[in-house]
Amino acid sequence: MATIPVPALAGGVRVETGPAFGSAWRLVLPDTSDAALARTRVEAIVQRIDALMSPFRADSEISRFNDAIDPQIELSRDSYEVLSTALDLAKASHGAFDPTVAPMVRRFGFGSSRISPKRPAGHFRDLRLVGRELQTVRTGLSLDLCAIAKGYAMDQMVIELDGLDFLIELGGEITARGKHPSGRAWRMGVERPGSDVVQRIVEFDGRAMATSGDAPQGYYFNAQPYSHIVDPRTRKPAGNGVAGVSVLAPNGQLADALATTAMVMGPGAAGEVLASYDASALFLMHDQTGFKEINLLGFIGEKTT
Repeated sequence: MATIPVPALAGGVRVETGPAFGSAWRLVLPDTSDAALARTRVEAIVQRIDALMSPFRADSEISRFNDAIDPQIELSRDSYEVLSTALDLAKASHGAFDPTVAPMVRRFGFGSSRISPKRPAGHFRDLRLVGRELQTVRTGLSLDLCAIAKGYAMDQMVIELDGLDFLIELGGEITARGKHPSGRAWRMGVERPGSDVVQRIVEFDGRAMATSGDAPQGYYFNAQPYSHIVDPRTRKPAGNGVAGVSVLAPNGQLADALATTAMVMGPGAAGEVLASYDASALFLMHDQTGFKEINLLGFIGEKTT
C-alpha cells in the first residue's frame, strides 16, 4: 500500500527525484519554478537528518547513543523534537509505538544490522529527556527513529520550500502546498496493497499523508506471514488483519508515526489515539474477497473502485 501523486506528470510540471533514507524523494513543481534551488534545499535536509538519525550509519547521533557504554547524550534540536514526539505518542498509545523496538524488529530479519537482535528489548519508559539530554537507566538500550524521522524530514522540506507550489513525496509520506499548475488542488492516490491499483484519490488540503502496509517488506515462513512492523507490546509482528493503513494528520511527523501505530493497533483500538492528534485513517483489511475498507474519523477521498 503506497501513496502516489495523481497525475504527477500532467502538463506544466517538472519532477525532481533523489535517494533518501533507503528509499527516495520525489518533488513535483510547476515547470516555471527554480527546480535547481529546490533540489539543493531538499538534498541538504536529507543529508542533515540522515547524519543525525540513521541507525544504519556508525557516525550518526543516534548510533553514538546506541554504541555508548554509558548512554547519555545531548541531542541536537532536530533529534530532540523527533524523540520528544515519539515518546509522547508512545505514552498516548500505551506502547503500541515505541522507539526502543529495534532489537525486536531485528529478531525477525528487519532493520539495521548495527543493532543486535540479542540486545535487550527496551521500553519507552526507560528513556528520559532532561532538557535536550537523553538519558536511560537501562544498559544496552537502543533507539530507532525510522518510523517517524522521514515524516519530520518532510516537514523540514515544506519549511524550506515555503512560497512555492509543490507536492513532495518521501518514502511513502506525502504532502503539498499551493496548487497544481492547472489550478486544481494537488491529488494523491492511495494504492491497493500489493498492486498498482488506486483505491482512493485524495485532494490535498494542506495536511500530510503517510501509508504503512504489510506487503513491501513482509515474508512468509512455514506458511506464517511476518510483517516488518512489530507490536512492541507482544514482541511479535503485527498480525491483526490490517493489510495497509493511510493516515491524514496535521504534519508529516505525526502522519508517519501514526501510520505505524495504527498498523499495530488496528481499527478497533486506534481511533482514540488518532482523534487525540486530529488525524483520520483509511484501513484496508484482508478478507476473503480481497480487501475491506474501514474509514475512521472522516478520512476523505474519492473511491475509484
